[in-house]
Amino acid sequence: MTAEQLDELALVLGTTGIDEPLLSRLEDSRVWFSGHDDCYVMLETRDPALPAAVLARLLTLLAGSALAELAEEPFSRVPEPGPWLPEQLIATAPHWIGALGNVTEDLVTIGLAALEDPWRLGLSFPQQADLTAMLDVCHGTWRIAPAE
Repeated sequence: MTAEQLDELALVLGTTGIDEPLLSRLEDSRVWFSGHDDCYVMLETRDPALPAAVLARLLTLLAGSALAELAEEPFSRVPEPGPWLPEQLIATAPHWIGALGNVTEDLVTIGLAALEDPWRLGLSFPQQADLTAMLDVCHGTWRIAPAE
């Protein structure tokens, strides 16, 4: 990147509201990502498959870290959900928050709640999840169901 391009990038990032698309203002850019530890991810891309892939990976990492902690192991192998699961979530709402639910050797549940606006640090998980993502550990399959 040239110094001019870096200046343009800094200007665009500094003057764009959080809900405004950035890529349309940066001709050559294909992806914009912002995240912080395990708190949040913001992603804008010209690749229609990337948001679902990132969301699937986040669900997998959350389930895998919970299973590793349960087994007192440094890691746990967990299959990613098929693209249908994150695609269904993205088609339903643009902003989601997730919270780990019950974790056993056989089943991991993740409560998912759709938000009207992007999540902000300090915002608690809603009192009721909209959906529950479930990993059947024995069969290595994911499913999604309305929250109970």
